[in-house]
Amino acid sequence: MINYSNLNAVQILEKIMADGLISSDEIKALKQKLDEDWVVDRPEVELLFKVNQSLGDRDEKCEDWLSFFVDNVSRLIIMDLSTPGEIDQSEGDWLADLLDQNGVNNASETALLTTLARDAKRISGRISERLSGK
Repeated sequence: MINYSNLNAVQILEKIMADGLISSDEIKALKQKLDEDWVVDRPEVELLFKVNQSLGDRDEKCEDWLSFFVDNVSRLIIMDLSTPGEIDQSEGDWLADLLDQNGVNNASETALLTTLARDAKRISGRISERLSGK
């Protein structure tokens, strides 16, 4: 068993990407690491997308991954201090770029887009085209 207390969030995410598998223990460790500073930033979300891409449709083998992925990405995009409750032009373009580069259309990604479409009061940027059908 791996001792995750000695690893930071990036190291845990890199380990998951390397083996293409994720466990509930890894999700718990990630939650703890990301909650330590109460901030989920763009580099962390970019890594979450890369992890999600490496998991592909195996994301469904770890039920905790879907909610972890959706909660943390939407926390950055919808709960930010500059445009709370909204996806602004910069966020919308950035998210569309992430999907273009790392999108796999798995259950986690679909749930994220559904959540963003439901929870955002206003959606701008290129992501608005993808969310308009949700």
